[in-house]
Amino acid sequence: MAKQPIRRPAAPAKTTPAQPTRRPESKRSWSLGASDRDLIYGRQNFLLFGIGLALVFAGLVLMSGGHMPNPDTWDPGIIYSFRRITLAPMLMLAGFVVVIIGIFKSTGADNPAEEEAADGV
Repeated sequence: MAKQPIRRPAAPAKTTPAQPTRRPESKRSWSLGASDRDLIYGRQNFLLFGIGLALVFAGLVLMSGGHMPNPDTWDPGIIYSFRRITLAPMLMLAGFVVVIIGIFKSTGADNPAEEEAADGV
């Protein structure tokens, strides 16, 4: 077989570098200190979150424990008490319901006219 000639790439044409294009600035600033951004949830929502989580935590505390004073005896009244079987799960369920209500509760001012009236502007 005959050797094939070596093909060298052509030298690139000299051109001026393209100027970078500037993106148009958005109306919203995404920095942490932006004052024009509002939170999705209001004060009342966060209060409901806190109450719900406190109820869930109280239910967990009431459900804990249950060790026998004497390891040689078995007392079902300690393990299967009203506090652990009924009261604690009811508190936890109530806490979950309160948190769900806090998630779905509207913040109150849905349109800008109501927000301006609430701000006193």
